[in-house]
Amino acid sequence: METLISGNEKILAVMYAMNGGFNLNGVKSDEVEKNFRTTIENPAAIQPSTFNYSFETPQKIFVYNTLYNSLVKLTPEEFSALNGKKVCSDELRQKFLESGLCVAAGTDERENYRRWRLESRKHRDHLSINVTTTLKCNARCPYCYEHGVKHVDFDETKIDALINFIKRHKKDLPVKLNWFGGEPFLNPKIIDTVTNRLGELGFEFECFAITNGSLITRQMIARKFPKWNLRGVQITLDGTAEQYERRKAYVDGQRKVFKKIINRIRWLNEAGIHVDIRLNIDRNNMKDILDLVYLLQARFDGSKHVVYYPAFVTGVKDKLTDAEKISFIKEIFEALANPDKMNINRRLYSLPRTLPCMRNDPQAFSVDAYGRVYNCEHLVGRKEKSLGTLKRLSKKINEARLEEPLREECETCVFLPKCMSGCSSNLRTGDAACMIERYMIQAYLEFIGE
Repeated sequence: METLISGNEKILAVMYAMNGGFNLNGVKSDEVEKNFRTTIENPAAIQPSTFNYSFETPQKIFVYNTLYNSLVKLTPEEFSALNGKKVCSDELRQKFLESGLCVAAGTDERENYRRWRLESRKHRDHLSINVTTTLKCNARCPYCYEHGVKHVDFDETKIDALINFIKRHKKDLPVKLNWFGGEPFLNPKIIDTVTNRLGELGFEFECFAITNGSLITRQMIARKFPKWNLRGVQITLDGTAEQYERRKAYVDGQRKVFKKIINRIRWLNEAGIHVDIRLNIDRNNMKDILDLVYLLQARFDGSKHVVYYPAFVTGVKDKLTDAEKISFIKEIFEALANPDKMNINRRLYSLPRTLPCMRNDPQAFSVDAYGRVYNCEHLVGRKEKSLGTLKRLSKKINEARLEEPLREECETCVFLPKCMSGCSSNLRTGDAACMIERYMIQAYLEFIGE
């Protein structure tokens, strides 16, 4: 057995502690660790973890555990021992237990994971608010989910209500503000006002922006971003220059926008601003996305603050199958000199999800330009989908979002800890709800298995 990634012992210990109804409230970490060690050193019997995902080749099998994050390479004989088809040596048995590939017989891992999620939700570490600075945009992306929403700026008369909303909900937590649109930098005034007010109140906060990047200037990076405490941006690219500009269809007639965006990414990297480049993929631009990956690799392979990740466009007729998604992501890995530019290590090492996204998070909200509050940024501007307003939320509707979100097919899925039932917005458009981790992890195991 060759260990490529060690299991996360903290997760293992907590999950073992859950056996027998163990209550974690007020329990010291060394007690949890002792319980874990006692269990794995003296198990009466063992069973394979329900969260093992494997990729098999004739000579080797890669096994990744989606709950404990362990990744190992096994021989066919070792794999048979893992699954109880051959006798397991004491040494191998201990390795399986310490990595989480096996657990003590009778352990109900899914129930332990469920109880851990419920406990963890009581201890959120920040308040997250997406603020729609404007519903206006200088691009006309064909896949935009804001079609039909009226293009208006944030109502400045709602600023006091927004500040008071933050006061009520932040408790003793830091605040993370995500500037959203439309194109958020079409209305930087609201960002100035809100961040100034939070600074005057002495609140701990940091900001992130979801932007097409076209309006970012050197002056903004040097003067505005430090005042806003803006730490990172997400910028979407749909391909190289011709493909990108055709899809974005900028309304102001800008030329050579793609080249400008690449330069702005370089400026951001030089300023120490983290840049997540979202690669929007559908069946019609796959070849061009590969060309884009080569271009980004040439420009940013040594750039500390620039990473990129695949995102499959939703709401389109000609959808990719799961197998096609995995195959294409594998092609991207093959094109990369450094696979971690696609953040694969973060995907593999990430803690198990307690929630799928903000829709079920009691400390996360999206605010639209009218001061209405939502549990998903995809719904802004649609009054009938709101939880209420900045001044008054519907207690019943807001509490209902905390209910366990699992769909039936997710209950037994091996990728549950990475996905937690996925994106409900994707379901509304008739797409697969699964998070991108599911496809990236499968593609990566196929990639390293070759």
